Amino acid sequence: MAFGQLLRSHRTRRGLSLAQLAERVHFNRGHLSRIETGKRPPSVGFAEACDRALGTGDTFTAIASALEAAARQRQGWVRPAQLPVAKRIFVGRRDLMDRLDELRRGHERSLAVPVAVVHGPPGVGKSTLAVHWAHQAVSDGHFADGQLFADLQGIGPGTAAAPVDVLKDLLLAVGVPAERIPAGLGQRAATFRSYLHGRAMLLVLDNAADARQVLPLLPASPGCAVVVTSRTALPGLMCRVDAVSLPVTELCPAESATLIRSAIGEARADAAPDAVDVLAERCGHLPLALALATEHVVSRQHPSARPLAAELESERARLNLAAGDMALRDAFDASYRTLDEPSARVFRLLGRLPGGRFDAADTAATAGVSKDEAMRLLHRLAGAHLIRHRDERHYHLPGLLRAYAADLSRRLDGEPERAAPCPVDGPRPAPSTRSVSSLVA
Repeated sequence: MAFGQLLRSHRTRRGLSLAQLAERVHFNRGHLSRIETGKRPPSVGFAEACDRALGTGDTFTAIASALEAAARQRQGWVRPAQLPVAKRIFVGRRDLMDRLDELRRGHERSLAVPVAVVHGPPGVGKSTLAVHWAHQAVSDGHFADGQLFADLQGIGPGTAAAPVDVLKDLLLAVGVPAERIPAGLGQRAATFRSYLHGRAMLLVLDNAADARQVLPLLPASPGCAVVVTSRTALPGLMCRVDAVSLPVTELCPAESATLIRSAIGEARADAAPDAVDVLAERCGHLPLALALATEHVVSRQHPSARPLAAELESERARLNLAAGDMALRDAFDASYRTLDEPSARVFRLLGRLPGGRFDAADTAATAGVSKDEAMRLLHRLAGAHLIRHRDERHYHLPGLLRAYAADLSRRLDGEPERAAPCPVDGPRPAPSTRSVSSLVA
């Protein structure tokens, strides 16, 4: 018996109308009717919903899975598996993982392709999160038709990959012969959408520069999903495709300590547990800095985190963290170079402000600009994730970015003639006096 006939039989046996079953499975009535009459093939997600609603075990799921497998074999579909390797140590981010799961589940009840924009400052672990979630989703049995990955190279000025070139690579990956790939951007985008139609595919677009770069790359088939990472929130994308914004921030202290312990081993961590906490704090709880620091501990065969924690008491030493071809300062430089000169100058000057908290009035006084101009520049810096909203009025510079801005200011602007004003409401947080001097005595 065909899937649709079997579904109608179970539905009528339970005395359910089309509308009643549609409500239970969270699909619209028309969709259900087309499947029952054989006008539309069932997706595995739809079949799972039917099994849950009708209490039929995995009867419908098994049939839908077999139908999809047979269709792929008949059509000679290429099944790409392009996800980069996942990191062995992955800490925290449970809330963001859950949001991505909710977005994936939601597509089963919508004609829209779910698009998530994972955005945040340099080194915060956006790509790591996207790749880890993608591997987990595939491991759980989703996106059976394949996974595509493209590095859009949009982290610096003039480096972004052209969408027309990215589309050529994606079309080759899904099996389009090179001689059948059109020349123009619009034609390539349409061909890509055609080849993904009816597939359950995941597309991960890493390091996007802006919405214009992403839009031509998006599939239109509801079985697909897209995760984009970027150092901005990609303004202009949400209003076009209802993209969901997922901002990523630094790890909390407990998560940072867990990452360090997992990377250097319990023996080294237990040899100086206080140094682990200090090392996490001096790395600003930023995943890239933490990863570079822990590699130093292991590669130098330190018996504990104590020597490196002491070395990183200097802000310059923190900014110079590097291992192999990875350097913390390079990650910050790439974002800084995207700024126009007025924004870059203000960013540098903000690094001089005591306490790291400021508003438009502080910025105007420090930079010698109007308050309106200060608001525009702060908005630009916040959009690039180089400063962060603290409340409705105030912003702040996270620890390592503040050190980076101050270092740039010393090198490019010279020493200030007088202390920069910073009149803000409320008490200033006292500077951290925590030291590892007692740990390294």
